Amino acid sequence: MKQAAFVSSHCVYQRIVRCQRQTVHEPFLAESFGMSDISELLIALKEWRKSVRQLKKKGKTPQERSRQLERARRKVLAHLSKESVIEEIDDLIQSATSLDTFSAEDVRETLTEDAESLVTVELRTVHPLAVKRKALEKLTTHFMNTPDKDEPIANSDELKTIFLRLSLIIPHEYWESIPLSRKQKKRRRRDLAMGTLQTTLGIGLLAGNTQLESIVANSSYILGGNALMAAMQNLIGHLHDIDNF
Repeated sequence: MKQAAFVSSHCVYQRIVRCQRQTVHEPFLAESFGMSDISELLIALKEWRKSVRQLKKKGKTPQERSRQLERARRKVLAHLSKESVIEEIDDLIQSATSLDTFSAEDVRETLTEDAESLVTVELRTVHPLAVKRKALEKLTTHFMNTPDKDEPIANSDELKTIFLRLSLIIPHEYWESIPLSRKQKKRRRRDLAMGTLQTTLGIGLLAGNTQLESIVANSSYILGGNALMAAMQNLIGHLHDIDNF
């Protein structure tokens, strides 16, 4: 059964890629990304990531940059609180966790066999995030090289709580890195950049793939959920008391 799930997912990705190539001038899953709530969530995530990256930019005061980031953070949280978004994400998670024959190991096998097709499909379905292929490949490489879980996220409420914590931790850790030595600061900000990417793509993969075929959506759930878990482990490990966030 496990082998069958792997073969099936591999074939589904290849078929979707073929369809994408045949309709290269048309937006993939346009009905999902017109003006839907999921589309707006992904756009809000893109703006949040942009605001995080602008923390280190000159031209604005630290207070202005912090206010900009806080506005972007609240917008993401508002979208995660919409009933339509909650329902779609919960439906995907319920579907993914009920498919006993599909696991994180199956995702690893699919990546080993045909990472290009998987990345191509996932990149198109989260295109409102405007992330580059290299960024998604970095995420899948990290997934292949770290421990993972078959059921990383239980429901949309847990997803929202994770974003709430990470979105507070990241700017806190950025400002805390300022007095560090050049070497320490570089390493810390590299961790923050990875954590921001994992947060953005983690939620994006879960939300953006709610409309896909079940096997592909299940891969997205496992990749996205484990990306969020990795961000939590990476960033929270540097704090003394996570309950304060």
